[in-house]
Amino acid sequence: MTRLSTATLNRANPSAARPSYDRDAAGIGIVHFGPGAFTRAHQAVFTDEAMARSGGDWGICAVSLNSARAKTALGPQDGLYTLAIRDVAPSFRIIGAIKEVLFASEDIDAIVDRLCAAQTRFVTLTITEKGYAVDGRGKLDLSNPMIQSDLAKPDAPVSAMGYIVLAARKRLAASLDPLCVISCDNLPDNGDRLRAACADLAAEMDADTALYNHIRHEMCFPNTMVDAITPATDKGVLDTVEEALGLRDEAAVQREAFAQWVIEDDLPADRPDWAGAGAIITSNVHAFETTKLRILNGAHSALTYLGLLLGHATVGDAVRDTRLRGFIDTMIRADVIPTLAAPDGLDLSEYWEATLARFDNPHIEHRLEQISHDGSQKIPARVLPVIIHHGESAARAITVAAGWIVWTRKRRGAGAPPTDGFLSQLGDTLPDPKLDIASYADGMLALSAIFPSELSRASKSAIRAASLKIDADRLAALLDALA
Repeated sequence: MTRLSTATLNRANPSAARPSYDRDAAGIGIVHFGPGAFTRAHQAVFTDEAMARSGGDWGICAVSLNSARAKTALGPQDGLYTLAIRDVAPSFRIIGAIKEVLFASEDIDAIVDRLCAAQTRFVTLTITEKGYAVDGRGKLDLSNPMIQSDLAKPDAPVSAMGYIVLAARKRLAASLDPLCVISCDNLPDNGDRLRAACADLAAEMDADTALYNHIRHEMCFPNTMVDAITPATDKGVLDTVEEALGLRDEAAVQREAFAQWVIEDDLPADRPDWAGAGAIITSNVHAFETTKLRILNGAHSALTYLGLLLGHATVGDAVRDTRLRGFIDTMIRADVIPTLAAPDGLDLSEYWEATLARFDNPHIEHRLEQISHDGSQKIPARVLPVIIHHGESAARAITVAAGWIVWTRKRRGAGAPPTDGFLSQLGDTLPDPKLDIASYADGMLALSAIFPSELSRASKSAIRAASLKIDADRLAALLDALA
């Protein structure tokens, strides 16, 4: 089958939407680090729509830091790919916002040149929680191998922060406009954290405070919240897209119909028409962010770790388990919602009902294994704040935290450790999975980078007790008791 590309675009099935703007004429104004499936299904789509509505030189240079997969998939297709919307009424849309694809190991000079181009105005990132190299206090982790490499070779960066600091230094020296840097990862206060990490790195690199002050006070790092259920692409998705398109697309992505992007109103005037494309520009990202983290993401984590322990494979399987569904419904309504201040215009109960319906979408197969990645960073942001708020009475959130502990022990004990960059960095400080569950839970709960001091001794004891019950195959009974 002929592959999708600029040369073959006009042969695509007319039922598939395609870029309505002059793609060849659009310049590159955005550098994005981490062009995985989520970015291609989310920020790139908002940008594609913004250019269709209002034009502008907002093409994206997509930069992969750790893998050549994106370049291999998108390069032969001139950056074109298909978004498959999986819902009652499926649809297919060819996205043209990505104009250039680079891989750090091969294209470091080209990446730096693009970051320092006068036309480049934005840097966006989806590098996962571990890519920010911050410790439990939100400070740059100077012991992180990426950061150590950046400090040793500042002109050959490894981390996204290293590239941003290098670009800031060069742009400052050339009197170019400061970059606006937008984190699109699910981290609380993601823009503030990224600004602090970049400023800390600059301070370590250069005793002159000019660069530090430039990053701290002249560059913008808006906080954001992103949301769209984006299952991993598999052969079935690629085959479905090929049938719909009439062309082979090795970079296709799938997504539910719903997508949300909330951006703090700290953007330069010259920017893509993201608001016209549906993004929410607001002064109160925190309320949206906290609502999503604790309701949607918290429920996702509950379904994931408890669902995996019960033998489920997908979100749909887990949410259609009546016992587990009753448990998370009660957890969100009774435990989570009381900890939240609703954003203006948002009814929290209605938001949860809509979220539950999204989980139940039979056209989306979102695998729990995919969601389980990096739990050591997700549990503290999504679940522990509820426990800290309620104390040991937060029995359902406590059960989720305990489920994660038991699940990590089972996986590590079976020789299949979780995909979790931060957890793997802890090395010998992690308890041995061969320990009995009580000792293992004690060892995990002693890790202050995951279970902070704000978590009371009584709450930790309750997590330990729940871990013992779950490990003793009493999870089903526990869920029944707490539903």
